[in-house]
Amino acid sequence: MREDNVALLKRGYQAFGKADLDAIREMGAKDEVWHTPGYGPFKPEYKGPDGVTAYLTELMTSSDGTFRTDPEAFAGDDGNHVLVLEHVTAKRKGRTLDTHVVHDFRVKDGKIAEVTEYASEPNKIRDFWA
Repeated sequence: MREDNVALLKRGYQAFGKADLDAIREMGAKDEVWHTPGYGPFKPEYKGPDGVTAYLTELMTSSDGTFRTDPEAFAGDDGNHVLVLEHVTAKRKGRTLDTHVVHDFRVKDGKIAEVTEYASEPNKIRDFWA
């Protein structure tokens, strides 16, 4: 199960890198929930595959297409969780973001059911999106 869940998320990151939101939408469970810190223009929660892809689209449009995430490590348990350490960069309004975040993905029946996002430098991210 661990390998399948990690493989699912690696496909998701590849799809995001290509802006393939249809592929990402297909990976999400119907009742998927993405929890964010709620900085700047973002809501603290996005629901369903359409809500999640709207959030990912907003990350891109709010950074004039410069938002990049490079997964550096995947750690899956024997259950349904995968943690992903990411290096995140973006440019916006003359500011540059260069930081790390961790996403805790919960996978159910081969679909992404829940994501919780954690910032390594919350003030830096908050200031960037302000």
